[in-house]
Amino acid sequence: MDEWSGRKWEPVTEERLLRAIDVLVDIAKEHGPAFDPVLETVRQELHDFRRRHSATGQIEREPRVPLRKAG
Repeated sequence: MDEWSGRKWEPVTEERLLRAIDVLVDIAKEHGPAFDPVLETVRQELHDFRRRHSATGQIEREPRVPLRKAG
């Protein structure tokens, strides 16, 4: 955990949420469904992020990347 202490805070972006989902999908495939609740939480965060930013017009209109399904 010490290696995280020096990291700078960076804002959450759609790209970062998508990368997190990809990583969690890979972890869930390797280690089983125990990570599914975390994956679902990040997917919900992405959904909320898109909803908040589309309401304010901050998301550029580009094709949505389909979410990968664990398993």
